[in-house]
Amino acid sequence: MSLALVYKVNCLIIALFCCELSAKSFVWHVSHEEHQLYVGGTSHLLPASEFPLPVEFYQAYQQAEKLVFEMDMNRKSDPNFNSLFMSFIKYQDGRTLNSVLSSESYLQLRKFAVELEVDINSMASFRPDFVLMQLVNAKLKQLKMAGEGVDDYFFNKGIKDRKSIDHFETIEQHLALMFSTSDGFEDEWVARNLGQLKNIEDDMQQALAAWRSGNRERFTEMANEMLDTKIGQTEYQLLLAERNKSWVEQIDSMMKSPEIEFILVGAMHLAGPNNVLDLLVERGYKVQQLNAINK
Repeated sequence: MSLALVYKVNCLIIALFCCELSAKSFVWHVSHEEHQLYVGGTSHLLPASEFPLPVEFYQAYQQAEKLVFEMDMNRKSDPNFNSLFMSFIKYQDGRTLNSVLSSESYLQLRKFAVELEVDINSMASFRPDFVLMQLVNAKLKQLKMAGEGVDDYFFNKGIKDRKSIDHFETIEQHLALMFSTSDGFEDEWVARNLGQLKNIEDDMQQALAAWRSGNRERFTEMANEMLDTKIGQTEYQLLLAERNKSWVEQIDSMMKSPEIEFILVGAMHLAGPNNVLDLLVERGYKVQQLNAINK
């Protein structure tokens, strides 16, 4: 996502302009014969200013009898969740942040942590993936761009409205993926992510504008940018492509049930090579983006 400033500004203007003209959303209707469901691309962190959400999200929610999330959201309220979470974000074999990173990478990480008032000394035994996540969250809070994500919003709403809740991955599967991505190339991974942290305000604004306007093409560009580097290719395969294929198998089964599901996954899963929507089209499903014309 590290792009020239002029290009970023142009993309942002185009995304906002598209919002006015087409009124598209990041929600799709998927159907085959009498069976149907909805797929919504989400932002896991969303500023309060982005609420209310585009109307198509609420329409899909109203139609759905079941909500489906990336992971088992119910487990987050489990009394044992914190200890489980800690077992995935901390090294369990004696390694430390300092031992897996070069001195140069660690000093760079420490510099950013100091600037963001994050106590890196208290995270000596934590994996780089978690430490970077904390820095990103701190930066977004500083910029007033953090808040309840679309997933959490609809999960809480679904619980209140007594909707059926389902998921693609167990909490263990999800945590294992999220906090082991950097294994084997920690220095390169930290350098890449710190570089992106410098531009996070512009990148986040651009992504939010594209998400709100249903600009799937911009997310495809982001996916292709990931694939420009070896690290990005590894991340894309682990975090997106492999999971998408697994999820589509499960969606295939859902399409055989009489229930109408509203599937909510990160927007990046709906763009780029081997994305969920294209894989569904390949299986013969009709996939239609919701907008002002067809809602």
